[in-house]
Amino acid sequence: MPRTLRLALVAILWLLIAAVIAIGGAGLVAATKNEPGTASRAELTAAGDAAASPGLDRAESGLQGLTADVQHLGELGRDGLGALVDSNFGNLDQTVADGQALAASIEDRSAAIRADLTQLPGTGPNEALTWSPETRRRRDVALAALDATQGLEGGWIKLAAGATTASKLTTLLTDHDTIAGQAATSGRAAKYSAALATLAAAEAKLDEAKALRDILSNTIDVTTLTQWIDRNAEYDAALKRLYRATVAAKGRLTDELKAAAIGERRAHDLLPANTSGLVIILAEIARGGLNQAVIGIEQARAQLQAAVDDLAAPASPTPGESGAPVASGTP
Repeated sequence: MPRTLRLALVAILWLLIAAVIAIGGAGLVAATKNEPGTASRAELTAAGDAAASPGLDRAESGLQGLTADVQHLGELGRDGLGALVDSNFGNLDQTVADGQALAASIEDRSAAIRADLTQLPGTGPNEALTWSPETRRRRDVALAALDATQGLEGGWIKLAAGATTASKLTTLLTDHDTIAGQAATSGRAAKYSAALATLAAAEAKLDEAKALRDILSNTIDVTTLTQWIDRNAEYDAALKRLYRATVAAKGRLTDELKAAAIGERRAHDLLPANTSGLVIILAEIARGGLNQAVIGIEQARAQLQAAVDDLAAPASPTPGESGAPVASGTP
């Protein structure tokens, strides 16, 4: 065979080998690009996606229900604050009880939804092979949303504790004023022993109020509350001094009786003229924790609503799917 023909045949043979290698390489690249768990080979995860879909749909429906209930819980919180400031303690107690039950229900249902999501068919180390990116995204969005419900019951307990404290304080201060008024009535009737005994009962109410004030001082500014209690305590002490001086004087105008009478008048003039101070006290208690609890509830509702909206939105196309842009390697 002539040398020229032999060289031509060798060249043709090498071209054929190169073509075979190129075709095989292209097939290998295509195979590695179309792995399970990618949108380009949706059929490879179709079974896993179908198995997980009912559980994801249940979670989405559950999140919608939780969102509505958290919104209602926030409304109850605002109603409670309004009842507190208005001193409507009957409504306040009912609102607190309703909110406590609802907050506990929300956390229980949230835990049940979370358990369901963590047991979806296909859950485990091979999720990337058995689920599509969209299935994994839906699961992760739902789990993140459930985090927002954690602590709602604790926040409501804090709200309830503040409301209960405010209710007790109002009752104590109101009872004190009533009892002190009865003591003054006995004093005007010259029943000084009875007046002194009644004043002791009024002072006991203020002592209980002081104990609650000391607890509140760890979290809120109790300046107004302290002034209210102190002025009433000062008047009780001045009135007690006057009654004792009157009994000791036995009808005479002694220096102690005159000093006691002057002290009683001065203390009386420093008493609050009306109950507006109580409204201020209640507002301070609300700022000490109730408002923060309501704000926390509203933040949880916003996170849940954002997750519900995200899950309800159509899935964004993945690069490589029909109509989605594909990055080009050429400038």
